[in-house]
Amino acid sequence: MGRLQRSVALAGAGLWLVGGAVDAAPVSVLSGKTTSTSGQFVIYSKDAARRSLLAQRAEASRAIWNEKLGSDGNWSHPIIIQDLIGSARPRGNPNAVTRIYEGDGGALKVQTSIYDASVPGGEALDREIFRALGLEAIYRTTPLKAGKSFRSPPDWMVEGLAEEGRIRSSGTPPGVFAALLRSEQPPKIEDFLRAKPELMEATSLALYRTQAVALIRALRGLPEGGRGMAAFVASLAEEDSDLKALLAAFPSLQGDASRLGKVWTLAIARDSAASGVQPMGIAETGRALKGLLDFSAPADPKKPELGLVTGAEALPLVARGEGGAYLMRQKSAELFALEFRAHPLLRPVIAEYRQLTTDLAQKPRRNVEKRLTENGKIYDLLMQRSGQVDDYMNWFEATQLDTLSGEFFSITNPPQAERRTDPVTQYVDAVEGRGW
Repeated sequence: MGRLQRSVALAGAGLWLVGGAVDAAPVSVLSGKTTSTSGQFVIYSKDAARRSLLAQRAEASRAIWNEKLGSDGNWSHPIIIQDLIGSARPRGNPNAVTRIYEGDGGALKVQTSIYDASVPGGEALDREIFRALGLEAIYRTTPLKAGKSFRSPPDWMVEGLAEEGRIRSSGTPPGVFAALLRSEQPPKIEDFLRAKPELMEATSLALYRTQAVALIRALRGLPEGGRGMAAFVASLAEEDSDLKALLAAFPSLQGDASRLGKVWTLAIARDSAASGVQPMGIAETGRALKGLLDFSAPADPKKPELGLVTGAEALPLVARGEGGAYLMRQKSAELFALEFRAHPLLRPVIAEYRQLTTDLAQKPRRNVEKRLTENGKIYDLLMQRSGQVDDYMNWFEATQLDTLSGEFFSITNPPQAERRTDPVTQYVDAVEGRGW
Protein backbone atom coordinates (compact mmCIF):
# COMPACT_ATOMS: atom_id res chain seq x y z
CA MET A 1 0.00 0.00 0.00
CA GLY A 2 1.34 3.47 -0.80
CA ARG A 3 2.77 5.36 2.16
CA LEU A 4 1.79 8.75 0.73
CA GLN A 5 -1.78 8.75 2.00
CA ARG A 6 -2.14 12.44 2.82
CA SER A 7 -4.63 14.98 1.53
CA VAL A 8 -3.51 17.76 -0.79
CA ALA A 9 -4.99 20.41 -3.09
CA LEU A 10 -4.58 20.24 -6.87
CA ALA A 11 -4.76 22.85 -9.61
CA GLY A 12 -7.54 21.40 -11.72
CA ALA A 13 -10.20 18.77 -11.32
CA GLY A 14 -9.46 15.09 -10.95
CA LEU A 15 -9.78 11.97 -8.81
CA TRP A 16 -7.45 11.04 -5.97
CA LEU A 17 -6.26 7.46 -5.62
CA VAL A 18 -5.94 6.97 -1.88
CA GLY A 19 -5.01 3.39 -1.18
CA GLY A 20 -7.56 2.22 -3.71
CA ALA A 21 -10.30 4.66 -2.69
CA VAL A 22 -11.32 7.31 -5.20
CA ASP A 23 -12.08 10.82 -3.94
CA ALA A 24 -12.82 14.05 -5.69
CA ALA A 25 -9.81 16.33 -5.81
CA PRO A 26 -10.34 19.86 -4.47
CA VAL A 27 -9.74 22.69 -6.88
CA SER A 28 -7.06 25.32 -6.32
CA VAL A 29 -6.53 28.19 -8.74
CA LEU A 30 -2.97 29.50 -8.87
CA SER A 31 -1.49 32.30 -10.94
CA GLY A 32 1.92 31.73 -12.51
CA LYS A 33 3.11 28.65 -14.33
CA THR A 34 6.58 27.47 -15.34
CA THR A 35 7.56 24.37 -17.27
CA SER A 36 11.03 22.97 -16.57
CA THR A 37 13.62 22.55 -19.32
CA SER A 38 12.85 18.84 -19.77
CA GLY A 39 9.12 19.52 -19.84
CA GLN A 40 8.47 16.86 -17.19
CA PHE A 41 7.80 19.33 -14.35
CA VAL A 42 5.05 21.93 -14.36
CA ILE A 43 5.41 24.40 -11.51
CA TYR A 44 2.55 26.54 -10.23
CA SER A 45 3.40 29.46 -7.96
CA LYS A 46 2.57 33.14 -7.51
CA ASP A 47 6.26 33.81 -6.83
CA ALA A 48 8.33 33.89 -10.04
CA ALA A 49 11.65 33.49 -8.20
CA ARG A 50 10.36 30.47 -6.35
CA ARG A 51 9.08 28.92 -9.57
CA SER A 52 12.56 29.25 -11.04
CA LEU A 53 14.18 27.71 -7.94
CA LEU A 54 11.74 24.80 -7.90
CA ALA A 55 12.33 24.13 -11.59
CA GLN A 56 16.11 24.11 -11.14
CA ARG A 57 15.99 21.82 -8.11
CA ALA A 58 13.58 19.46 -9.87
CA GLU A 59 15.82 19.19 -12.94
CA ALA A 60 18.90 18.60 -10.75
CA SER A 61 17.13 15.72 -9.01
CA ARG A 62 15.95 14.37 -12.34
CA ALA A 63 19.56 14.30 -13.59
CA ILE A 64 20.61 12.18 -10.59
CA TRP A 65 17.63 9.86 -11.10
CA ASN A 66 18.45 9.31 -14.77
CA GLU A 67 22.12 8.73 -13.98
CA LYS A 68 21.55 6.18 -11.23
CA LEU A 69 18.80 4.30 -13.02
CA GLY A 70 20.45 4.45 -16.42
CA SER A 71 17.37 6.17 -17.78
CA ASP A 72 17.27 7.78 -21.20
CA GLY A 73 15.16 10.62 -19.82
CA ASN A 74 11.89 9.50 -21.42
CA TRP A 75 8.73 9.99 -19.42
CA SER A 76 5.01 9.56 -19.97
CA HIS A 77 3.28 11.46 -17.19
CA PRO A 78 3.89 15.06 -16.07
CA ILE A 79 4.81 15.91 -12.50
CA ILE A 80 3.08 18.92 -11.01
CA ILE A 81 4.81 20.97 -8.33
CA GLN A 82 2.39 23.25 -6.55
CA ASP A 83 3.58 26.08 -4.31
CA LEU A 84 1.01 26.50 -1.55
CA ILE A 85 3.28 28.38 0.85
CA GLY A 86 1.24 30.74 2.97
CA SER A 87 -2.05 28.96 2.36
CA ALA A 88 -3.89 26.83 4.89
CA ARG A 89 -2.41 23.37 5.17
CA PRO A 90 -4.97 20.52 5.18
CA ARG A 91 -5.11 18.64 8.42
CA GLY A 92 -2.74 15.68 8.46
CA ASN A 93 -0.44 17.00 5.73
CA PRO A 94 3.30 17.51 6.32
CA ASN A 95 5.22 20.49 4.92
CA ALA A 96 5.59 18.76 1.56
CA VAL A 97 3.62 15.83 0.18
CA THR A 98 3.67 13.81 -3.06
CA ARG A 99 0.66 11.92 -4.37
CA ILE A 100 -0.63 10.26 -7.49
CA TYR A 101 -4.09 10.61 -8.98
CA GLU A 102 -6.14 9.83 -12.02
CA GLY A 103 -7.25 12.96 -13.84
CA ASP A 104 -9.74 13.62 -16.58
CA GLY A 105 -9.90 10.93 -19.24
CA GLY A 106 -7.91 8.49 -17.10
CA ALA A 107 -4.66 10.44 -17.50
CA LEU A 108 -2.21 9.74 -14.70
CA LYS A 109 -0.63 12.65 -12.89
CA VAL A 110 1.83 12.94 -10.01
CA GLN A 111 1.85 16.02 -7.81
CA THR A 112 4.13 17.45 -5.14
CA SER A 113 2.57 20.15 -2.97
CA ILE A 114 4.63 22.45 -0.77
CA TYR A 115 3.22 24.23 2.28
CA ASP A 116 6.28 25.63 4.10
CA ALA A 117 8.93 28.16 3.06
CA SER A 118 11.72 25.91 4.35
CA VAL A 119 11.03 23.26 1.69
CA PRO A 120 12.08 24.85 -1.67
CA GLY A 121 15.73 25.34 -0.68
CA GLY A 122 16.09 22.25 1.51
CA GLU A 123 16.59 18.51 1.22
CA ALA A 124 12.91 17.82 1.86
CA LEU A 125 12.14 19.01 -1.66
CA ASP A 126 14.72 16.64 -3.17
CA ARG A 127 13.16 13.68 -1.40
CA GLU A 128 9.68 14.55 -2.66
CA ILE A 129 10.96 15.02 -6.22
CA PHE A 130 12.59 11.57 -6.13
CA ARG A 131 9.38 10.14 -4.74
CA ALA A 132 7.44 11.75 -7.58
CA LEU A 133 9.90 10.47 -10.19
CA GLY A 134 9.59 7.01 -8.68
CA LEU A 135 5.78 7.04 -8.85
CA GLU A 136 5.89 8.15 -12.48
CA ALA A 137 8.38 5.40 -13.36
CA ILE A 138 6.44 2.69 -11.50
CA TYR A 139 3.18 3.42 -13.33
CA ARG A 140 4.62 4.58 -16.66
CA THR A 141 3.61 1.40 -18.48
CA THR A 142 1.22 -0.05 -15.88
CA PRO A 143 -1.68 2.38 -15.55
CA LEU A 144 -3.12 2.78 -12.09
CA LYS A 145 -6.86 2.22 -12.01
CA ALA A 146 -9.44 3.28 -9.47
CA GLY A 147 -9.97 0.70 -6.76
CA LYS A 148 -6.41 -0.63 -7.00
CA SER A 149 -3.80 0.09 -4.35
CA PHE A 150 -0.64 1.89 -5.36
CA ARG A 151 2.98 1.53 -4.28
CA SER A 152 5.62 4.17 -3.80
CA PRO A 153 9.39 3.83 -4.37
CA PRO A 154 11.08 2.37 -1.25
CA ASP A 155 12.36 4.73 1.42
CA TRP A 156 15.96 3.60 1.02
CA MET A 157 15.93 4.60 -2.65
CA VAL A 158 14.36 8.01 -2.00
CA GLU A 159 16.63 8.79 0.96
CA GLY A 160 19.73 7.43 -0.78
CA LEU A 161 19.24 9.47 -3.95
CA ALA A 162 18.57 12.63 -1.94
CA GLU A 163 21.67 12.00 0.15
CA GLU A 164 23.69 11.42 -3.02
CA GLY A 165 22.71 14.89 -4.17
CA ARG A 166 23.67 16.41 -0.82
CA ILE A 167 27.04 14.63 -0.88
CA ARG A 168 27.81 16.06 -4.31
CA SER A 169 27.29 19.59 -3.04
CA SER A 170 28.64 19.29 0.51
CA GLY A 171 30.73 16.13 0.73
CA THR A 172 30.38 13.14 3.04
CA PRO A 173 31.03 13.72 6.73
CA PRO A 174 33.77 11.13 7.46
CA GLY A 175 32.43 10.58 10.96
CA VAL A 176 29.24 9.03 9.60
CA PHE A 177 31.04 6.14 7.92
CA ALA A 178 33.28 5.77 10.95
CA ALA A 179 30.21 5.35 13.14
CA LEU A 180 28.89 2.68 10.79
CA LEU A 181 32.12 0.69 10.86
CA ARG A 182 32.52 0.88 14.64
CA SER A 183 29.71 -1.63 15.13
CA GLU A 184 30.85 -5.12 16.02
CA GLN A 185 28.66 -6.74 13.35
CA PRO A 186 27.94 -5.48 9.82
CA PRO A 187 24.37 -4.28 9.20
CA LYS A 188 21.88 -6.84 7.90
CA ILE A 189 20.33 -6.10 4.54
CA GLU A 190 16.99 -7.60 5.59
CA ASP A 191 16.71 -5.30 8.62
CA PHE A 192 17.77 -2.29 6.57
CA LEU A 193 15.10 -2.81 3.90
CA ARG A 194 12.41 -3.07 6.59
CA ALA A 195 13.53 0.04 8.49
CA LYS A 196 11.23 3.07 8.67
CA PRO A 197 13.23 6.32 8.53
CA GLU A 198 10.23 8.44 9.56
CA LEU A 199 10.51 6.91 13.04
CA MET A 200 14.27 7.40 13.47
CA GLU A 201 16.07 9.96 15.59
CA ALA A 202 18.80 12.16 14.10
CA THR A 203 21.84 9.90 14.42
CA SER A 204 20.06 6.78 13.21
CA LEU A 205 18.54 8.68 10.29
CA ALA A 206 21.93 10.06 9.21
CA LEU A 207 23.41 6.56 9.33
CA TYR A 208 20.41 5.15 7.45
CA ARG A 209 20.87 7.67 4.64
CA THR A 210 24.55 6.83 4.39
CA GLN A 211 23.72 3.13 4.20
CA ALA A 212 21.15 3.90 1.51
CA VAL A 213 23.78 5.69 -0.59
CA ALA A 214 26.11 2.71 -0.21
CA LEU A 215 23.36 0.29 -1.30
CA ILE A 216 22.61 2.31 -4.43
CA ARG A 217 26.30 2.44 -5.29
CA ALA A 218 26.65 -1.31 -4.63
CA LEU A 219 23.72 -2.11 -6.94
CA ARG A 220 25.10 0.23 -9.58
CA GLY A 221 28.38 -1.69 -9.42
CA LEU A 222 26.73 -5.01 -10.31
CA PRO A 223 26.66 -6.19 -13.96
CA GLU A 224 23.04 -5.09 -14.33
CA GLY A 225 23.85 -1.59 -13.05
CA GLY A 226 21.26 1.05 -13.87
CA ARG A 227 19.19 -1.45 -15.90
CA GLY A 228 18.70 -3.49 -12.77
CA MET A 229 17.65 -0.43 -10.80
CA ALA A 230 15.13 0.52 -13.48
CA ALA A 231 13.79 -3.05 -13.65
CA PHE A 232 13.33 -3.08 -9.88
CA VAL A 233 11.36 0.18 -9.96
CA ALA A 234 9.17 -1.03 -12.82
CA SER A 235 8.41 -4.26 -10.93
CA LEU A 236 6.94 -2.32 -8.03
CA ALA A 237 3.70 -1.84 -9.95
CA GLU A 238 2.98 -5.52 -9.26
CA GLU A 239 5.37 -6.48 -6.47
CA ASP A 240 6.24 -5.19 -2.99
CA SER A 241 9.58 -3.42 -2.57
CA ASP A 242 11.03 -6.28 -0.55
CA LEU A 243 14.27 -8.23 -0.72
CA LYS A 244 12.77 -10.83 -3.08
CA ALA A 245 11.88 -8.20 -5.69
CA LEU A 246 15.31 -6.59 -5.37
CA LEU A 247 17.13 -9.89 -5.91
CA ALA A 248 14.94 -10.70 -8.91
CA ALA A 249 15.99 -7.46 -10.62
CA PHE A 250 19.69 -8.38 -10.31
CA PRO A 251 20.23 -11.93 -11.65
CA SER A 252 23.97 -11.70 -10.95
CA LEU A 253 23.16 -12.04 -7.23
CA GLN A 254 21.70 -15.48 -7.97
CA GLY A 255 18.88 -14.87 -5.53
CA ASP A 256 21.34 -14.92 -2.63
CA ALA A 257 20.64 -12.29 0.03
CA SER A 258 24.00 -12.89 1.67
CA ARG A 259 25.74 -12.04 -1.60
CA LEU A 260 23.91 -8.70 -1.70
CA GLY A 261 24.79 -8.11 1.94
CA LYS A 262 28.47 -8.63 1.19
CA VAL A 263 28.65 -6.20 -1.75
CA TRP A 264 26.68 -3.68 0.31
CA THR A 265 29.06 -3.97 3.27
CA LEU A 266 32.05 -3.63 0.94
CA ALA A 267 30.50 -0.47 -0.53
CA ILE A 268 30.18 1.00 2.97
CA ALA A 269 33.81 0.17 3.73
CA ARG A 270 35.00 1.53 0.38
CA ASP A 271 33.17 4.82 0.84
CA SER A 272 34.51 5.16 4.36
CA ALA A 273 38.06 5.22 2.97
CA ALA A 274 37.30 8.25 0.80
CA SER A 275 38.80 11.52 1.90
CA GLY A 276 36.55 13.84 3.83
CA VAL A 277 35.85 17.46 3.11
CA GLN A 278 37.49 20.48 4.68
CA PRO A 279 35.52 22.21 7.44
CA MET A 280 33.30 25.03 6.28
CA GLY A 281 34.10 28.65 7.04
CA ILE A 282 32.18 30.59 9.66
CA ALA A 283 30.14 32.57 7.16
CA GLU A 284 29.41 29.47 5.07
CA THR A 285 28.35 27.56 8.19
CA GLY A 286 26.10 30.44 9.19
CA ARG A 287 24.39 30.45 5.81
CA ALA A 288 23.88 26.68 5.90
CA LEU A 289 22.42 26.86 9.41
CA LYS A 290 20.12 29.71 8.44
CA GLY A 291 18.87 27.64 5.51
CA LEU A 292 18.07 24.66 7.73
CA LEU A 293 16.21 26.87 10.21
CA ASP A 294 14.20 28.75 7.61
CA PHE A 295 10.81 28.12 9.23
CA SER A 296 7.64 30.16 9.40
CA ALA A 297 4.49 29.55 11.42
CA PRO A 298 1.54 31.65 12.66
CA ALA A 299 2.14 33.10 16.11
CA ASP A 300 -1.43 32.09 16.92
CA PRO A 301 -3.49 30.15 14.32
CA LYS A 302 -6.66 31.60 15.86
CA LYS A 303 -5.39 35.19 15.52
CA PRO A 304 -3.97 35.72 12.01
CA GLU A 305 -3.45 39.42 12.75
CA LEU A 306 -0.51 38.50 15.00
CA GLY A 307 1.48 37.54 11.91
CA LEU A 308 4.16 34.90 11.41
CA VAL A 309 7.09 33.78 13.54
CA THR A 310 10.14 32.99 11.42
CA GLY A 311 13.50 31.29 11.86
CA ALA A 312 14.55 29.15 14.81
CA GLU A 313 11.94 30.80 17.05
CA ALA A 314 9.25 29.07 14.98
CA LEU A 315 10.53 25.59 15.83
CA PRO A 316 8.10 24.96 18.75
CA LEU A 317 5.15 26.21 16.69
CA VAL A 318 6.05 23.98 13.73
CA ALA A 319 6.61 21.00 16.02
CA ARG A 320 3.11 21.37 17.47
CA GLY A 321 1.49 21.44 14.04
CA GLU A 322 0.44 18.55 11.84
CA GLY A 323 3.44 16.42 10.89
CA GLY A 324 5.63 18.49 13.20
CA ALA A 325 7.28 15.55 14.96
CA TYR A 326 8.28 14.01 11.63
CA LEU A 327 9.71 17.31 10.40
CA MET A 328 11.70 17.74 13.63
CA ARG A 329 13.31 14.32 13.14
CA GLN A 330 14.23 15.26 9.59
CA LYS A 331 15.72 18.59 10.64
CA SER A 332 17.61 16.96 13.47
CA ALA A 333 19.26 14.59 10.98
CA GLU A 334 20.17 17.48 8.66
CA LEU A 335 21.69 19.41 11.58
CA PHE A 336 23.61 16.28 12.55
CA ALA A 337 25.14 16.14 9.05
CA LEU A 338 25.95 19.86 9.15
CA GLU A 339 27.62 19.48 12.54
CA PHE A 340 30.29 17.21 11.03
CA ARG A 341 31.49 19.73 8.48
CA ALA A 342 30.67 22.99 10.28
CA HIS A 343 33.28 25.47 11.47
CA PRO A 344 34.46 24.38 14.96
CA LEU A 345 33.38 27.71 16.46
CA LEU A 346 29.72 27.07 15.59
CA ARG A 347 29.53 23.34 16.24
CA PRO A 348 28.25 23.73 19.84
CA VAL A 349 25.47 26.03 18.60
CA ILE A 350 24.46 23.54 15.89
CA ALA A 351 24.61 20.68 18.40
CA GLU A 352 22.19 22.58 20.67
CA TYR A 353 19.76 23.19 17.80
CA ARG A 354 20.02 19.50 16.93
CA GLN A 355 19.19 18.55 20.51
CA LEU A 356 16.28 21.00 20.53
CA THR A 357 14.77 19.46 17.40
CA THR A 358 15.30 15.98 18.84
CA ASP A 359 13.51 16.97 22.05
CA LEU A 360 10.64 18.53 20.10
CA ALA A 361 10.31 15.39 17.97
CA GLN A 362 9.88 13.33 21.13
CA LYS A 363 7.66 15.84 22.93
CA PRO A 364 6.32 18.58 20.60
CA ARG A 365 4.85 20.64 23.45
CA ARG A 366 8.08 20.76 25.42
CA ASN A 367 8.97 24.25 26.62
CA VAL A 368 12.18 25.14 24.78
CA GLU A 369 11.73 28.89 24.29
CA LYS A 370 14.40 29.85 26.85
CA ARG A 371 16.96 27.47 25.34
CA LEU A 372 16.20 28.80 21.86
CA THR A 373 16.69 32.38 23.02
CA GLU A 374 19.98 31.64 24.76
CA ASN A 375 21.34 29.64 21.83
CA GLY A 376 20.31 32.41 19.47
CA LYS A 377 22.16 34.98 21.55
CA ILE A 378 25.31 32.83 21.55
CA TYR A 379 25.07 32.45 17.79
CA ASP A 380 24.63 36.19 17.28
CA LEU A 381 27.58 36.94 19.58
CA LEU A 382 29.85 34.48 17.76
CA MET A 383 28.87 35.83 14.35
CA GLN A 384 29.35 39.42 15.58
CA ARG A 385 32.80 38.66 17.00
CA SER A 386 33.73 36.81 13.83
CA GLY A 387 32.65 39.82 11.80
CA GLN A 388 34.76 42.12 13.95
CA VAL A 389 37.81 39.91 13.44
CA ASP A 390 37.21 39.92 9.68
CA ASP A 391 36.83 43.71 9.70
CA TYR A 392 40.10 44.13 11.60
CA MET A 393 41.98 41.80 9.27
CA ASN A 394 40.57 43.60 6.24
CA TRP A 395 41.56 46.97 7.74
CA PHE A 396 45.03 45.71 8.56
CA GLU A 397 45.53 44.41 5.04
CA ALA A 398 44.14 47.56 3.41
CA THR A 399 46.34 49.92 5.42
CA GLN A 400 49.67 48.26 4.67
CA LEU A 401 52.11 50.79 3.09
CA ASP A 402 53.28 50.07 -0.42
CA THR A 403 56.66 51.87 0.26
CA LEU A 404 59.02 51.83 3.24
CA SER A 405 58.98 54.88 5.50
CA GLY A 406 62.65 54.59 6.50
CA GLU A 407 61.83 55.11 10.17
CA PHE A 408 63.28 51.75 11.14
CA PHE A 409 66.38 51.66 8.97
CA SER A 410 68.48 52.27 12.07
CA ILE A 411 67.29 48.94 13.39
CA THR A 412 67.06 46.83 10.27
CA ASN A 413 70.26 48.28 8.72
CA PRO A 414 72.57 49.22 11.64
CA PRO A 415 75.68 51.37 10.80
CA GLN A 416 78.85 49.40 10.00
CA ALA A 417 81.81 49.60 12.44
CA GLU A 418 85.01 51.28 11.31
CA ARG A 419 87.62 48.96 9.80
CA ARG A 420 90.38 47.93 12.26
CA THR A 421 94.05 48.57 11.29
CA ASP A 422 95.92 46.99 14.17
CA PRO A 423 98.74 44.41 13.43
CA VAL A 424 96.65 41.35 14.39
CA THR A 425 93.84 42.33 12.05
CA GLN A 426 96.31 43.01 9.23
CA TYR A 427 97.88 39.55 9.71
CA VAL A 428 94.53 37.77 9.66
CA ASP A 429 93.51 39.65 6.53
CA ALA A 430 96.79 38.67 4.85
CA VAL A 431 96.30 34.95 5.69
CA GLU A 432 92.72 35.07 4.37
CA GLY A 433 93.91 36.79 1.20
CA ARG A 434 96.31 33.90 0.47
CA GLY A 435 93.40 31.44 0.59
CA TRP A 436 94.35 29.67 3.83
